[in-house]
Amino acid sequence: MHEDLSLYGNELNFFTTYFNIGYMIMLYPSCIIISHFGPSKWLPGCELIWGILTCCLSTVKSYKQVYGLRFLIGFFEGTAWPGYFTLMSQWYLPHEIALRMSLYNIAQPAGAMLSGAMQGALSANLEGMHGRAGWRWAFLINGVCTIAVALFAFFIIPGYPERPNPLAKFYLKPRDIEIALARAQRVDRKPQIGITFKRFLRCFTFWQLWAVAISWCIGSNFQPSNYFNLWLKSLKNSDGTKKYSVSMLNYLPIVGQASQLVAELVFSGLSDYFRTRLPFLLIHSAINISSLSILIVRPQSEQAYMAGWYLNYLGAVSTMLLCAWASAHLQDEPEVRTVLFATGTILSYLNSAFIPLATYPAKEAPNWRIGAKLYLGFASVAVVMFVGIWFGFRREERKKERAREEVDEEQRQEARKD
Repeated sequence: MHEDLSLYGNELNFFTTYFNIGYMIMLYPSCIIISHFGPSKWLPGCELIWGILTCCLSTVKSYKQVYGLRFLIGFFEGTAWPGYFTLMSQWYLPHEIALRMSLYNIAQPAGAMLSGAMQGALSANLEGMHGRAGWRWAFLINGVCTIAVALFAFFIIPGYPERPNPLAKFYLKPRDIEIALARAQRVDRKPQIGITFKRFLRCFTFWQLWAVAISWCIGSNFQPSNYFNLWLKSLKNSDGTKKYSVSMLNYLPIVGQASQLVAELVFSGLSDYFRTRLPFLLIHSAINISSLSILIVRPQSEQAYMAGWYLNYLGAVSTMLLCAWASAHLQDEPEVRTVLFATGTILSYLNSAFIPLATYPAKEAPNWRIGAKLYLGFASVAVVMFVGIWFGFRREERKKERAREEVDEEQRQEARKD
């Protein structure tokens, strides 16, 4: 792809930037649209469109065409992440949600693993078949798979408990809906309703939204791992030849992506089991800071430096823990939950859309001047914010407990009068 499209500058970074811009533009409108129409039509419909656009990437002739298609794919894909997280937050209890969110989120590293393996196989086996490059086959096959999943999703996505998907009746029985509604009542969870513009603006008055969204943005410091491949490409044998083949360059990052997948499940599962978030966020931060420190020091040992890259893949763990934590403490504010998921995503994508252009410019690879140093600063600030959120949630719980006690006291006084 580098040679076919003449990608010799920052074009690869701009591919990500254009995707992220489209993604961010759609996030807030999607929050409002999905609250009115529900997820069972909106989410698969948008997925169907971005699957078709992915197929179109297999036909591009220049990097400028990729810019346009990446923008549109990001635009329609921007509906998915906050939409599915909102959906899960309406079905699962607070001590169940982190693991379920992770099971959804591991699709990203799992998809990257599959994509990397597929690209490696296509590069070795399908390059030149019917006059098409291997990377073009990869986009075509990815797009076809996405279209198939989207069509399936029209019948599988359950909708909200209070507004179930009628096409899902073949597996979602009335008894299932009754149980879901009863479970929601146990934790005083309010149903999802249509978000008006006034209620949308109201969401931004909640400190929880800003604290969690900012921590989400700066706490997930796995951005450096996106440049692992550029470092691998720079390695050479003693005779000056490249150390790794094209296939190996696709396969080696799979180890990091696999570790991210496992860490997601382990951290979220244990966090749900022990019904606590902060200790696991602090453990995650310790791993993150260690990883970034290694990348800054750049030890002479290639194995030690590679370990720093692999540890950095674990940075996504904090996102699931923060989302589950916020969801548990905003049961009575469904609109705030939805907008929080979008806001955290926007800040994270702003981070990944623009900051890497300055911190990881392709022309400096593999000796980036800023790189991991900035992300180490982010990780350190995130530790302070995690602790601050814990104190904030404790204060809110005490306020609610006092309010309940006052209501109970008023009820007792009314009972005495009767």
